Amino acid sequence: MFNFLIKFLIITYLIIKTHSWTWDDYPSPRAATYFKCGIQNRTYVCDPDAMLTDHQRKEIIKLVEDFKEKTKRPNSTIPCIREGLRLIVALAKISMDATHSGYTYLCLDGIKWTSSDKTKCESDVQGIELNMDAVRFCSRTYLTWNLPEVEFVKLREDNPLLKSGNYFAALKGYIEKLQMLYIQRFSIFDNPDASNITLSEIHHSLKEGNIKLLEMQQSLDHGNKTLSDLNTSIEENKIKLSEMKELYGKNTTAQKFLIISWL
Repeated sequence: MFNFLIKFLIITYLIIKTHSWTWDDYPSPRAATYFKCGIQNRTYVCDPDAMLTDHQRKEIIKLVEDFKEKTKRPNSTIPCIREGLRLIVALAKISMDATHSGYTYLCLDGIKWTSSDKTKCESDVQGIELNMDAVRFCSRTYLTWNLPEVEFVKLREDNPLLKSGNYFAALKGYIEKLQMLYIQRFSIFDNPDASNITLSEIHHSLKEGNIKLLEMQQSLDHGNKTLSDLNTSIEENKIKLSEMKELYGKNTTAQKFLIISWL
């Protein structure tokens, strides 16, 4: 019984070892050994464990290339946003980062799927690692944008397609949802009026706004002054009216005295 258990553990270990990778030995779809990823040409998708069929892999590659095209903001004044965001995808039956649930090291500089030069647009990437048990994400954005963590939390929620082993449909869904999130959140760059505004135009607009506020304040001050003048005029008229009443009273008394004198 003990020998059987030892043999079972050894076989299990060998099976796991056969299908497990580390980032040190995981093949790159950009290197000369790209064929280990199950692809015919250099691209940004690697599937060394053949979790997808050849046809499915080609469809995912097309989605990955479309991701960059569809996230382009052609009207933006920011060069890297005009070029769109690069998506990279790694498939492995067992995660290379099993202890880091939800996160993958795919986007780190050491992977070298894309440029590590932070001054180049290609250094900005969105990564997906798909495994049999879960999906993991990463982002490296220096010159463009990033989605908040809450969006990735939603994407990592239990997926019945992944649980049932339908890796193609699950991965396709993740890519399409990510793409829509970027498009929706940054659709402001599709507006030429919003995207082409320059810093000097913003300063000019602020200056005009300050001038209008000053004019409004001056108008208000003028209105207050006018109201004050009106109040002063009313008070002056009240005084004059009072003086006239007093004078009228004196004249009436004098007339009565004169009449009495005549009598």
